[in-house]
Amino acid sequence: MTTDHFKPSTRTAETPTVGNPSPINDVADPSEERAVETAADLLELVRNSGLSGATDSVERIDLAIEQTRDDVELGTLYVARAIALQCHGSAAASAAAARNALPHLIAAGAMSTAAYAASMAAVFLDQSGEHSAAIDHAVDALVMLGENGPASQPADHDAVRAALGLSGFFMRISAFTLAVDAADRAFQGARLIDGVPIDALAYSAGYVAAEGAHAADDEATRTRCVEQVTSTVDWLRAHGIDDVSRTILANGLSAEVRHAQGRTSCDLGLDDASALYEHAAPDFVAWHQFVRGASAQARGDAATAIVRYDEALPGLEASSDNHCIVRALRGRARARADVGDFEGAYTDSTDLADRIRGWQIAEVGRLANQLARRADLERSATELRRTAARLSEDIDSDATTGVNSRRWLERRLDELADTDRSGSALMCDIDRFKSVNDSYGHHVGDDVLLEFGSLLRHVAGDADIARFGGEEFVVVLDDDDPSTGPAVAERLRVEVESHDWSHIAPGLHLTISCGVAYGQLRHVRSLLVVADSALLDAKHRGRNLVMTPSGPVHH
Repeated sequence: MTTDHFKPSTRTAETPTVGNPSPINDVADPSEERAVETAADLLELVRNSGLSGATDSVERIDLAIEQTRDDVELGTLYVARAIALQCHGSAAASAAAARNALPHLIAAGAMSTAAYAASMAAVFLDQSGEHSAAIDHAVDALVMLGENGPASQPADHDAVRAALGLSGFFMRISAFTLAVDAADRAFQGARLIDGVPIDALAYSAGYVAAEGAHAADDEATRTRCVEQVTSTVDWLRAHGIDDVSRTILANGLSAEVRHAQGRTSCDLGLDDASALYEHAAPDFVAWHQFVRGASAQARGDAATAIVRYDEALPGLEASSDNHCIVRALRGRARARADVGDFEGAYTDSTDLADRIRGWQIAEVGRLANQLARRADLERSATELRRTAARLSEDIDSDATTGVNSRRWLERRLDELADTDRSGSALMCDIDRFKSVNDSYGHHVGDDVLLEFGSLLRHVAGDADIARFGGEEFVVVLDDDDPSTGPAVAERLRVEVESHDWSHIAPGLHLTISCGVAYGQLRHVRSLLVVADSALLDAKHRGRNLVMTPSGPVHH
């Protein structure tokens, strides 16, 4: 589920590189060019698009990334890319984009947004099965939030988003104490700023605490969770904006507290609140139906409990509310047994056992304990600086392709300007790469870029290699033989054309075009302009070709 929007509860949860637009010409068709949009505009676009996603949003974000050097803008664009990619169901790609945002945001001192990006990375990595890496990023987010001010008072929207995302992540791994702290922090912070759906965040804080009360195995933890829920209920009843908040949410949470304490909730009018369902979000309705089932079961009405659980479970499944699903299955199994439906009770019990086994509760508990210990150790400014230093190193590497980044290239070109040696500059471009994204999807495009990066490193060896932007790459050869550059470019062209790409996508066939220029490396930027012009010439001649200023390198 989305990690960006403020949700009703915490039950959810290519890296084009750095650089200003250069004088080097763009070899894309002019008709495909569009004005560069700001990070704020693109972030608003993907947020407003929701899970439907703007179909061309990733392409538009990538264009902006290619032509931006400002760290805050870049970090925000990568955050937008992470959100946009989740609309395509790519948790791994979203995680990579969120991770790419971190070094830029940290370098710019935008710690709230960095914490938000780290929390997104934790959620997406967890969804991708990279649980250890997810925990690392959750810890990073905790440290960054700690640096952003008092732990109970996030000061802006991104800090609230980060705390809310962490709460969902901690819930998923059953680290309830941390989940409750994070959810309360999101709620308290949201009360200090405008433009946040405060009732939804109040409910989230209460919901997480209620789950903690049900799961707690010691009285002190249960008491703390109950106090948190009670405080949230009081706030919703006093400040809720409508009857959904004041009745469905507040009374439902109050019932959850009583059930955790082994008490009934007959006097709370839960059944009467069903008249408000048409005005409530589906997640609220499913949860409230479940609470009504638990209430009926607590007063000994097994038949009604079964009906309510039956109504609730599809919605709980849709919202991936695993903790409530477990409680609903457990409750329905007992209720079915109470009415003599032993076959149904057995089915629910088997389903429950399979789900719990699938979650590998023992492993999750171990990771939760590890997380809590690490969080206590890493909340200091010293650890934050270490994290920042580690993440900043990633700026020099392009995560999508495995080669050096545009920022690294800009620094290397400055260094070469001081040399007296001669060499070759290559500009290489994957032919018709846009059609790969359009036909197969951006996840295939990312896989193609990664494999091309590997082929490029294999052919070019220890040359200076970097991703210039999109599907365009630069190679600089410190070799005074004028024939070396064309030879390397032709070997790369042949390697790509003959490579078996079908394991990435059936029927996929790729070619590249290259431009090559030779001269003194202290003029390497001028050489790249000449090489780019030769690349454009290769495109105009039909692609799958290596061009030099004097003509094509014949196959």
